[in-house]
Amino acid sequence: MKGLAFQKINLVSVGLLLIAACITDLALLYYGGKQIPGYNQLTSSISLLGASGSPVSRLMSAWSVVLGVFFVLFGLEFRIVFISPKKEIRQASFLIILYGLGEGVASGIFKFDHVVGTFNLSALVHNILGGIGVISLLLLPFVMKKIFSVASYPTFHHISNLIWLIGIVAILFFTFRIDYFNNTFLNTYKGLWQRIFLVNYYVYFCVISILMIQKIKLKT
Repeated sequence: MKGLAFQKINLVSVGLLLIAACITDLALLYYGGKQIPGYNQLTSSISLLGASGSPVSRLMSAWSVVLGVFFVLFGLEFRIVFISPKKEIRQASFLIILYGLGEGVASGIFKFDHVVGTFNLSALVHNILGGIGVISLLLLPFVMKKIFSVASYPTFHHISNLIWLIGIVAILFFTFRIDYFNNTFLNTYKGLWQRIFLVNYYVYFCVISILMIQKIKLKT
């Protein structure tokens, strides 16, 4: 019984740590932006905080790796808590881990460096692996809705749909640049769209963490 209780405490801790990590990440993004002269939270990309010329480059890069590890651990915990032969459990775990490795660990190791508009190899890898992590998040709500049935979790299904809708709109505004919209609100505020995308999915992970913690507490 003591061993089971200890395991439950550890699993709950991982869920709580991820919630704390998401909040910490948002706070550090704001702090890092304040340390760079001329940096605008609404128009500047988050990746610039970890670029080689940034005064907070080491801090943001190191934190990105740590945050990525938190997501990897969370993905592994998801597989443990919702142990099942259902393929959706494995898929959700894989997508969470993929996000942690791509948008977290890889983005921290490979800096977003470019010279006169030309990306170097590090920036190219940063964009590719980070993009893979973003795609994994866009797919996650569809998998989650198969794990949590609409009959038992109707509110979660509505939340999942809303999260995906906000996420896809935000990432489209951030990613695509159309000449017709140059110097307009849509193309100028790429930092805003990126942060909306991030906050949107952090809220989603907090909801998933709470569901996981409830599941853990129900285990005997």
